[in-house]
Amino acid sequence: MTIERLRWFDIWFDFGRMKMTRLTEREVLRAKPRRSKYEISCSVLTGFMLRVLPSGKKAYYVRYRDDRGKDLRVRLGATTELSFAEAKVLAGEKLSSIEATPSSVRPPVSRPPRSVKPAPLAPTFAEFAPRFLEEHANVRCKWRTQQKYRQMITRNILPVFARHRLDEVEVSDVTRFHASMRETPHEANANLLLLSSMYHRAIAWGLLEHAHAPPTRGVKKFPSKRRERFLTASERATLDRFLERALTIPANQPGHLRWHSVAAIRLLALTGMRRDEILGLTWATVDFRHRCFRLPESKTGQKVVPVSDDALNLVRECRKVRDASGLSPLPAHVVYTKAGRQIGSSTLTETWSTRVRDRIPGFEGVRLHDLRHSAASDALMAGVPLAVVGKILGHRKPETTARYAHIADSVMSDAVDAMSRAIRHGTKTGKRLKTG
Repeated sequence: MTIERLRWFDIWFDFGRMKMTRLTEREVLRAKPRRSKYEISCSVLTGFMLRVLPSGKKAYYVRYRDDRGKDLRVRLGATTELSFAEAKVLAGEKLSSIEATPSSVRPPVSRPPRSVKPAPLAPTFAEFAPRFLEEHANVRCKWRTQQKYRQMITRNILPVFARHRLDEVEVSDVTRFHASMRETPHEANANLLLLSSMYHRAIAWGLLEHAHAPPTRGVKKFPSKRRERFLTASERATLDRFLERALTIPANQPGHLRWHSVAAIRLLALTGMRRDEILGLTWATVDFRHRCFRLPESKTGQKVVPVSDDALNLVRECRKVRDASGLSPLPAHVVYTKAGRQIGSSTLTETWSTRVRDRIPGFEGVRLHDLRHSAASDALMAGVPLAVVGKILGHRKPETTARYAHIADSVMSDAVDAMSRAIRHGTKTGKRLKTG
């Protein structure tokens, strides 16, 4: 490349930022900083230039273009390091050496290759499952959920995916796994949700890239079967009579029920609380003054459950029974076993299934949890707003409460009759039916 070509290049290149002038020591001193950096190119020694930064710093450069047409700049030094005369001599030597060096031996100007750190291999399911249980399930989930996760991982997930790395599993694999449990659709959907949770944890912990799409995405769940079962007013009366009669049957006789088992079932029916909330109810959580139960722990966390006078009266009876029990120390729970300990969840469920439900005609298929459904339905049919019912039941979302809003057939029939009367009246009179 000749000096003449460089001169024409100086004139052409970026004229807005470049100033062509005779670069002297005086010009260097007079150059002032601007909002953006700019350069002053010498019109006498082509390729010699001064760069001025917005901070006020100035430096000498040599600029040239290689045989590939790439514009290059070589820094000679700052004005505080070199005098103008030294910089001009050094620039002339650099430019002369560039012209004398054949292009075949001139070292290519290129950046060193960037070192790309290889992504770590994703763990296998057998390696990841213990961490998921230890750092997520045991920390974020309730004890019963922890047990459920362990069972599903041990029985279902690991036998299929144990040797697979997380990034190797595809949507088709998850689809086959989900379809293999079609005989138990509820369990299949639960395992699908657990797999999805495991993948989201792996992404959050940096074991998978954030752009990684979980293979559970797009796998369609099996439709869930809603259980539209709740107690009618007559069924409630039937249940209450059965429980009252069971208390009068002597112990060790068929049909006998312990007083605390009956109290637990009645509290479930009166409050709409969950089974474990009733069984875990202690005297320290009962607030008679404000008519509520202050639960430090529940499925949805800490909450306050407002209760009726009937429920509080039943709790007072439980206290009288406790005081007369002769147990020492006195039991801490409102309902308890013969030994004064908390009643087990499975124990109460079995009592309901085998000793209550199966002995009442027409109660086939009624679950213990349906007492909660019934409380919500009765409240809604009595005119209690949906939001208030959700507050009583401890729901975070209105959609959850809406699942309990079962409406009795008699109420539906009355509503249809009212609608028909309004339509018939409007057809005959041309006026809207007035309700009193």
